[in-house]
Amino acid sequence: MFKLNVDGSRRTASCCIGAGGVIRGADGDWICGFVVNLGKGQILEAELWGLYFGLQLAWDKGISNLLIEMDDAVVVSLVQQVGTLSCHPFAMLIQSCCALMRRVGNCHLAHVYREMNFVADCMANWSFKLDLGVCYMDEAPAWVSSFLEDDLSGVVRPHLVCTS
Repeated sequence: MFKLNVDGSRRTASCCIGAGGVIRGADGDWICGFVVNLGKGQILEAELWGLYFGLQLAWDKGISNLLIEMDDAVVVSLVQQVGTLSCHPFAMLIQSCCALMRRVGNCHLAHVYREMNFVADCMANWSFKLDLGVCYMDEAPAWVSSFLEDDLSGVVRPHLVCTS
């Protein structure tokens, strides 16, 4: 079993969007990852492109039996109801993600809280430091290694909940 964590990010002031993700093995070790600077757009677009690039990376690496986790419940819902979205502005991108999930095989997409998606969140935010385009990584960048270790050792991060 492999796990793909993906996330999108948007800078409010500039409207710049990016995405990032990581594929890990059953033991939690880094297999490969990516970051992509997407230019300007909407957060939903960034999240969907993050899912797309993550699935494309899994396909390119010959990975199947994949648990996909992301912290955008809207994207998870859109992918699950893809047959009813023909008029959605991102229908083609959503359909492309679903087609890649079928190609990869034995994929399960799940929503997790941002605190459980911390490495992908950090990578998505790092994408703004790059030129436009995608960067694939077979080895974990040095700055992400402590976050990977935290995940492996089960470090708990607080989840803030609005009570009003």
